[in-house]
Order: sequence, then C-alpha cells, then structure tokens
Amino acid sequence: MELITQHKIYFSNKELIPLSEVAESLLALEKIIKQSPTVLEEIFPGLKIQNVHVFINELHSGSLWEDIVVKFIFGSQQKFDEVISSAREKIGLEYLVDHPKLLAAILLALVLTSGYRSLSSDPIAQQQHINTIEINNNIVINIGAELSQMSPEEFKSIIENSIKDNNKLTKSAIKFIQPAKRDKSASITFDNTPSLSLPPETIKSMPGYVNEDGPLEEIEELKDIEILIRATDLDHKRSGWGAVIPSISDRRTRLQLDPTINTNALITKRSITGDVTVLFKFDDEGKKVPKLYFLRNMEE
Repeated sequence: MELITQHKIYFSNKELIPLSEVAESLLALEKIIKQSPTVLEEIFPGLKIQNVHVFINELHSGSLWEDIVVKFIFGSQQKFDEVISSAREKIGLEYLVDHPKLLAAILLALVLTSGYRSLSSDPIAQQQHINTIEINNNIVINIGAELSQMSPEEFKSIIENSIKDNNKLTKSAIKFIQPAKRDKSASITFDNTPSLSLPPETIKSMPGYVNEDGPLEEIEELKDIEILIRATDLDHKRSGWGAVIPSISDRRTRLQLDPTINTNALITKRSITGDVTVLFKFDDEGKKVPKLYFLRNMEE
C-alpha cells in the first residue's frame, strides 16, 4: 500500500540556473525526504513506512518550479487501514494525505535544524546568522506542531532526535539550497505557503560547506610572528579588530585580543610582533584559510 503526496517548491531566482545545480539540488532534496519517515513514525505511533520514492512531476523554466511526487510505501493493506483509521482523528495525517504542508514543515525543519547545529558548533560563526536560522526554524516548528496536534517542544524534539548524522544532512541541505544562493534576493517556498519558506536572509545565513574528508577547522599556535594591524577598536577586544599576518595570508582577518593585552599600547601601532593562536577553516576546495587570529601576547 502506498500513500502519495504532491509538492511544489519555488526558487525565486531571476537568472537562469545551471542544469547541474538543479540536478544536485533535486538529488539532495530526495535524500532529505528520505529522512522524513523517522519523523512521521514518531508523530503517528504505529505507522511503519517501509520505503520512500520521489518522482519529478514537472519542472518549469525561468524561476525554478519543482513539482514533485512523494510515495510512502507501507506493509499490508490491513495495517495501513488500521493506522489511517486511528490517525485520521489527528489533523496531521489528513494534511499529509490531502495537503502537503506537514511534510513541507518536516523537510524545512530538518534543513534549518541541520544548519543551526552546524553553525552553533562553529566557534567563528556569526551569531547573527545563527539567530536568523533559529527564528526561521521556530516559525516552521510552530506550523509543524499545529498540524501534528502537539506542542512545539514535542515537534522540535522529534525533529532533533531524528537527525543521526548532522554533517550528512547539512551537506544535503547545502546542495538543496545552492541554486538560491546564486541570487542574493532569492527565496525558496514550499507549496505556495509563505510561512513555509526560506527567505533570502536565511539562505545567506545557512552554511556553505561541510568538509567530510578532514577537520572542519584547525588550530595552530605561533610565536614571535609579525602582525600588521588593519583595524582597531578601543572599546572591544573581541570585535572591531582586524589584522594581516604576511607569513600566513595577505587577507585581512578578524583579530581577537587576550584580556591582558593593553589596547592603549596597541592602538597606535601598525606592526607588532607577538604570539598568536590561528583558527583555520577549509574553503570549498578543501584549502586551509585563516578565519580568526587570537593575540595572546605581544612585545611592548
């Protein structure tokens, strides 16, 4: 026995999107959809989904419209009928059958939760980006909870507990939203429902890369190294400062100061020698690039 839902996903890009990115986005979406049975089985106890198949019903050119069909495969007809009969009293399954909004909320919550977790574990991620994703996720969580007739806390817990490999899910989320990242004003909307969407600010805030083959970051301790000061801020030691370390990179990088550093002595200098902790990240090609310098000590 199978249960079929149909979904429309709209990317509001103004420019044409390369076919390769569309294909990667669709394959990533399929992987995300295949994580939804774990969530649905928790929402509806007794429901056992054996398999999920995803089909393309139609693609529209210009701004990208993806019309997809999702088939959930169950066991026997009798077991399916029993679950449907008992679960029909809950609005959630009715919406899953007759309307796509519950599944859309689940998919968006998976995408946003993975992005939030990835950035929250990143010591140099911008808090503004984390907050943007969290706000968007809270809206989606509330919608999913209402459709499932449970509290937002319960729905959120089911989503979080269903994610077994956050890096893997984040990689799928990154590929899914990649077409929208090409356009700073693009959004992604599910099933013609503005509240079930990823607006431009969220798409911008989502992670852009997950390195599966190596560490997401690397720390090095350097002593007696030349540091060129490029930005100063007497009122803050954790923000507002920037520096270039020529022996590492010619790019300006955020500089944080140890609380013991005398900013008054530093403010007038353009070049110093000191001990620095460097936090490296890996770019899309896997190359190590500096993301943060932490000045622990300097020669007066």
